[in-house]
Amino acid sequence: MTDRERAAHATTQTFGLGLVTAALLAVVILTFVLFDGEDVVMFVILTAIAGGATFLTWRFDTQWARALGLVGTVLSLGGFFLGFGLFQVFSPIEFTLAMVYVLGVLLSLVTGIMAIVASARHKAGPSRREPLVPKVALGLIGIAAVVSVAGFFVSRQTVSDAEAAGATEIDMVKFEFSPETSTVPASTTILVKNADPFTHDFTLDALDISEPLGPGSEVLVDLSAAAPGTYEYVCTLHSSDGEGMIGTIVIEG
Repeated sequence: MTDRERAAHATTQTFGLGLVTAALLAVVILTFVLFDGEDVVMFVILTAIAGGATFLTWRFDTQWARALGLVGTVLSLGGFFLGFGLFQVFSPIEFTLAMVYVLGVLLSLVTGIMAIVASARHKAGPSRREPLVPKVALGLIGIAAVVSVAGFFVSRQTVSDAEAAGATEIDMVKFEFSPETSTVPASTTILVKNADPFTHDFTLDALDISEPLGPGSEVLVDLSAAAPGTYEYVCTLHSSDGEGMIGTIVIEG
C-alpha cells in the first residue's frame, strides 16, 4: 500500500465524518423548526462530537486523530434511528438524511480502520485529496434524493373536496394528532391528513384499520361499521408504551 493510498483513506474518513455531521445537524435544525427545540440536546451533543471528530481528522494526519475519528463515529451511532429512513423511500427528507448518515458512518468506519492499519505498517505520507469515493458517495445521495422526490409525487394520496365533504378531520402535525380527541356521530367518516414531512400511519387496532400516509398525503377512513364507544388510535411508527403519537375518537350512539 502506497503513501498516497494511506492518505486517501484518511481523507475519506474525514469526508465520511463530514456526512455524519451534516445529517445530525439537519436533525437539529428540523427539531427547532418542528418542535421549537424540544428534546434537541442529544442531537446537539451528537453533532458536536461528529463535528469535532471531522475537524481533528482533517487537521491532523496522525494515528491519534484517526483513532479519535473512529471513536467519534462510534459515538455518533447514538443517532442510529436515522438509518430507518432507508425504508421510507418516498419520504424525501427521511430517505435522503438516512443515505447521508449511513454512507457517512460506513465510509468513516471502514476507511478510518484502513488508514490506521496502513499507517501502523508503513510510514504515512502527506495527505492528498482522493476525489473518487466522495464523488461516488455524493452521486448516490443525489440519485437517492431524485428517486425519493419522484416517488413522493407518484405515491402521494389526495382526497377531493367532494369526497371529504362532511368528514371529521384529524391532522398529523409536528408528530402529534390534532385534535388528540374527537367526538363524532355514528356511521361517520374521518379525513386523516399528514402535514408532516415524514411518514406516519393511522392505526386503529380495535377496528382493524391501518392506513400508511406519506408526507402530504391524506386518506378517508370509514367508521360506519363501528359500534358506539371510545377508541384509541396511534401512529405505530412514532409511538410506544403508551407515549408518542396517540389519539382518541369517541363515536356517539
